[in-house]
Amino acid sequence: LPICQRAIPSATPALETRTLRVYATSATMPLLEDLSGAYSTLNRDIAFEMETGSFREMLARLMAGETPYFLSTWLPPDDAQPQPLWAAPIAEDGIAAIVHPGNPVTGLTSQQLRAIYAGEIQNWRDVGGPNQPITVFTREDGSGTRAEFEALLMGDRPVAPLARIAPSGEAMRASIAADPSAIGYLSTALTDSSVRALALDGVVPSAAALAGDRYPLRSFIYIVGLREPDGSQPLDLDFRAFFAWIQGPDGQAAAAQQYAPLGD
Repeated sequence: LPICQRAIPSATPALETRTLRVYATSATMPLLEDLSGAYSTLNRDIAFEMETGSFREMLARLMAGETPYFLSTWLPPDDAQPQPLWAAPIAEDGIAAIVHPGNPVTGLTSQQLRAIYAGEIQNWRDVGGPNQPITVFTREDGSGTRAEFEALLMGDRPVAPLARIAPSGEAMRASIAADPSAIGYLSTALTDSSVRALALDGVVPSAAALAGDRYPLRSFIYIVGLREPDGSQPLDLDFRAFFAWIQGPDGQAAAAQQYAPLGD
């Protein structure tokens, strides 16, 4: 009689995991979480180490060699840096002017918002609201969102010195949610039902408005580093593959969950 033999499956070899260290400013951390989660699901041998902070903090950690790359909405000019930065666009973001949900004002013009932040308009009645002083909130010095907001809206005009400081996007949202007289600004991806985003020049901030170049306070989100991953350093090929995936259809679909994808 023939002898029956049972094939014994061999043990599945352990997957060697490679860890990519990518940091993000607070405004772009939700995007990094979406992208890294989707990518590591498709590539089980890739893990991510992520941290967040202000643009100034992330830039200092980049320069110190703590991370090779970070995500940011702010890209300063080369002559403002000790050495030029490499950057690649991966999505679009918007900066929403936000108020307490109980505020009856639903929109402002760019000129009105600029005047509020310059201290020239100090009462909500001057923009169609109640007779109530405006409490202005801005981000801390070193914030990429603040730098981008001032570049896009204020130009050379300084923010009023009496503006209160919110040390993070989350702190900004909480401050506005707690004060019916307040106004602040926030990445569109960080807004929620605790605050209300104002229409600006008649356009409500949304992914569609950003993608259509209709909302005025919009900017690219960049991957920032000291050099392009060219294969000369360990993990360069993994970083390069990740960045190429982000700019491709699947990565842009993941980015579109909370941000506007890159245009054609």
